[in-house]
Amino acid sequence: MADRAKQVGEVLGILGVIGSLAFVALEVRQNTAAVRGATVQAVSQQSLDLAMAGLNNPDIRAAFIAAYEAANPEEIAPEHQEVLSWFLASKLRADENRFRQVQLGTLDASTFSQLGNNRIYQDSFFGWWWARNGAEYAADFQEVVEREFLPLSGTAQSR
Repeated sequence: MADRAKQVGEVLGILGVIGSLAFVALEVRQNTAAVRGATVQAVSQQSLDLAMAGLNNPDIRAAFIAAYEAANPEEIAPEHQEVLSWFLASKLRADENRFRQVQLGTLDASTFSQLGNNRIYQDSFFGWWWARNGAEYAADFQEVVEREFLPLSGTAQSR
């Protein structure tokens, strides 16, 4: 009888350990989902903040209009070039953050790949600006920009 009670106790102990492991796995899974959700929210907020900056700031709007209307980026007035440069630097830092989040696994790669749909990367000013400023970014991010975004601007850069 004592052996039977011992066996029942061991089985219950094993079931307790298995139950505890299942609970920990569930908690880790929920935490991972929460981190991913917060990351997606932060990425969305960055995009919204940049869009609102462009909408609410007449200097940024004027600079974008000048860039879209210019046949050649060098035709854009220096003050518009400067405004666009600051905006692009901010946009690319946000996109570099997204790239790092993909590397960490907290953001889906497809979310990052959709960034190429952004009109700013499809303008020749971006290629012109990148040739002058791209070296300020980490080498792995530079490679991604040159592979994914730079061709959209109608320019190509060789290393």
